[in-house]
Amino acid sequence: MMSKGKGEDVLGKRILAARDASGFSITEAAKKLGFKNYQTLSAIEKGARKINAHELIMMARLYGRNLDYFLESDVAPDPVPLWRKAGKTDVNQMQRQFLSFLENYSNLEHLLGLKRRWKDIQKNYDRDDFSYNGFEQAGKLGADIHNFLDLGSRPSLNLLNVLENKLRFKILHLSLGDGVSGASVVDNTIGVGILINVNDAPWRRNFDLAHELFHIITWNVFSPEEIGNSTIKTRPEQYADIFASSLLLPEVHLRDALKETAADNAIRIIDIIELAKEFGVSTEAVLWRLVNLGIIKKPLASKVLETPNFRDLDRDMRQGLYGKEMPSKFPSRFISLACRCLMEGKISRGTFAEYLEIDRAEIDDYLEAAGFGEENYAKIAAA
Repeated sequence: MMSKGKGEDVLGKRILAARDASGFSITEAAKKLGFKNYQTLSAIEKGARKINAHELIMMARLYGRNLDYFLESDVAPDPVPLWRKAGKTDVNQMQRQFLSFLENYSNLEHLLGLKRRWKDIQKNYDRDDFSYNGFEQAGKLGADIHNFLDLGSRPSLNLLNVLENKLRFKILHLSLGDGVSGASVVDNTIGVGILINVNDAPWRRNFDLAHELFHIITWNVFSPEEIGNSTIKTRPEQYADIFASSLLLPEVHLRDALKETAADNAIRIIDIIELAKEFGVSTEAVLWRLVNLGIIKKPLASKVLETPNFRDLDRDMRQGLYGKEMPSKFPSRFISLACRCLMEGKISRGTFAEYLEIDRAEIDDYLEAAGFGEENYAKIAAA
């Protein structure tokens, strides 16, 4: 039993702050923690009731916190992600889950002595870069980043892998529900994180990833107030869409594909859908990219998008692609780092199970499935 002392009031306040940040009401949290009534939890938060180690561990798991958060005397405030959501959608629980993943991921990198690379893509961009013809600058930035990352002719096929492994972005896929597209954050302690809604179609996830990349690159250029939460298409949000379009639909490769797809130099509705499938984006993204490149006129693009037959044909031709190759919640790199840390004794089996959200009894089978059986981890040569 943890004895009461002057630090217990601090612990109670820390527990209260963790619950608030996680978005749980006191009644909801008390029920999940197994207390008979909310008054018990209220007394703990006020420092009027002692708390035992088991109860603290349960709170840490529920609120998505490491035990150090409750026990250390000085704790830095949580970084604040930039969310893309509708209206007043409550994201507190999702935010804590996102940040907890980033904290765990960062800890694994630290234990293995891995350096951060994300600053390679954050050049000294400032407001002046977008003060004159910002849309053109956003498009140029998309083309420049495409070349810098060497994304090839079909960028959507490579973007996720390049960001995770070349720049060491931490990308999490969660079921975010209606009204939430995702989030991004930049923090010197936990690095760069991007949250994607796994329920969205593959082409939507690709575009959202590229969209969030713009915000990462320009993190210090636009304030959160200027960007908004996507309920209104602010100027920075429009820039992000132009950037994503330029990144995922590079002009040279799109023009080449259009020449091969469109017969007799005539663009047909079916050609737009074929291009969208080929580049892994939405038909809307293709149409507006063609408008921006001066290949078709804006009224024509709007007319096509408003045509019911076009929507029906698009849906029918993508039948079976929705949800195809659904990404796992945790990136393969995160899983690999966790396995390495466990095999090298840098984390305990309990921590490993907590990070990967599995039961301890499943650990050995999990390692084997991930290719980290003892026989595969034996040293064969000096690196």
